Parts: sequence; C-alpha cells; structure tokens
Amino acid sequence: MTMVRPIYLYQRLPNKIEPSPAVKALLKQKLGVDKIPLDGHVNGFAVQFSYAFNERFSFVAVKDGYADINADGGVLDWEDHSGWLDLAAGFQYSFLYDPENDFIVSGRLVAELPTGSDDVFQGNGDGNIAPSVLFLKGIGNLQINGVLGFVISMDNDDENTLFYDSWHISYAVTNWFRPLVELNHFHVLSAGDRDLKDALGQSTVDALPELDGSTIASALHDTSNTNKWDELVAGATSFNGCDIINLGGTANDENRDLVTLAIGARFRVTDWLDFGAVYEFPLTDEEESLMEDRFLLDAMITLRF
Repeated sequence: MTMVRPIYLYQRLPNKIEPSPAVKALLKQKLGVDKIPLDGHVNGFAVQFSYAFNERFSFVAVKDGYADINADGGVLDWEDHSGWLDLAAGFQYSFLYDPENDFIVSGRLVAELPTGSDDVFQGNGDGNIAPSVLFLKGIGNLQINGVLGFVISMDNDDENTLFYDSWHISYAVTNWFRPLVELNHFHVLSAGDRDLKDALGQSTVDALPELDGSTIASALHDTSNTNKWDELVAGATSFNGCDIINLGGTANDENRDLVTLAIGARFRVTDWLDFGAVYEFPLTDEEESLMEDRFLLDAMITLRF
C-alpha cells in the first residue's frame, strides 16, 4: 500500500516577535521598541509519502516542499524570501499490531538532510535525526493517536535539539465526515550557537552600541537581503521557530516551549481519497514563535497494489 499526501499551508507571521535579551536591550535603546517587527505570511507546498512493505514495516518521507516567506518588518522592511525545504525520510515499524482491537504502537526513525535553502531557514549544519514512538487506538467511532519523539541535531552549533509530542483525537460522525482536534508541543532541550556575529560580523556587532537607530535598521534590512538572513533571525530571537523551522540560535532556549492547537476535519470522498482542512494557532505566546496562526489543506491518496 502506498500513501501520497499533497499539502498546502498558509501561515500568518506575528506582528512582532520576542528577541534575545541582548537584542531586546539594543532595540529599546536605539529604535524605541522592545520586540522585533515581523508581520506578513508564508505559503508552503509539500508532498508526504509512505510505502508499506508489509502490514508492519514502512518507508516514510515526512518533509520536503517549497516555501515563500513574505515578511513586512515595519521599520526594518524585511525582504521576501523563498526556497526549498530540507528533505526528511526514514522507516517505521509497528512492533505492536493488533487490528482486531484497533491498537497499533510503532517506532519511527527519520533523518533530515540539510538540502534546503537558508532563505527559508533550512539547510542548517549537518541535519538531524528524529526517533519517535507512535500509537493509534480506535474505540468505536473515536480514534486517538499520539507521538512522542526527539529531534537530535547532528551539529549542535547550527540547530537546536528538541523534544516533541502530539495528541490527536477524531470522531467519525458519518462515513465521510470526521472532525478532529490536535495538540502539539515542542520543547527546546539545548539551543544552538548561532548569534548576531554570524550574520553581521564581529566588527559590526562590536560597533552596534555606537550606531544610531537608522543606521542599525539599515544594516539589519541589508542583511535580510543576503544569505545571512537565517543567521540574523536565529541570532536575534529567543525561541526555536515552529515545527518545520529549527533556528539554532544561541538564545533559543529563553522561551523553550511552543504549544499549538489544531481544529479541523477530514472528508472521505472514496475508499482511496479524502481531504482535510485544519486551522492551527499557538496556545503559548505567539510572539515566542514564527506562527500567529496557520491554515492547512491536504489530500490523502491511498493506493493498494
């Protein structure tokens, strides 16, 4: 059996985001603000894929695609960026498989390769590996599933190491309509080591306290139009980013947790095709992430050979 899942997402960026303590002090002194202006939105396209060798063992491709980031930035006037996401794939094995009782427990190991574009906060370091445990339990028309896992950076300087968990409940109201709710949590275990000197250079960072606000704003804007954009955001922020973005900034453990809630539904068209629509928003402070909210549409195509 093969599953193909094309995905489209539209994600709004917060109007402003929480900087690292050092950047916060600089912004307040030079520009009269204590947050980094951001605003704007992201359009993203991806295709997930899985191939089941048998009822227990599968190949899974969980991350790929293309993103277009349109940030405003207010006084900083950020440039727009677009590029490919990293590639992540691996294998999943169901070590407890009990279809009669609608209960499955699986282990998954995924490797993410740094093949993406730094314009969209990808391609950092040497990638990461992500081991996880997944479960699914059906109780009549109710289905509960969850996952607990880690994102382990292969280069601790360029990416954060994370723990994450996700909890999903859906209910089949009819054969074709299944509303759902999902809770997602990401926790920074250890932060990377990217800071402003990686983006601006040591001499510029040393000179910042002596520069006026307009000169600093111009320098930050100019850097946003170079391949140092991702290092600028990583070094200036106090959080990880979001589920598909691992910033690896030295202060990303100041605000370690991101919790989001997703509400939506799946709509079955045939036994091989269904569609999904979800609205997701953070329960933690949106300014401590790159997500104000997100709309996600997908299709699930199941092919049996």
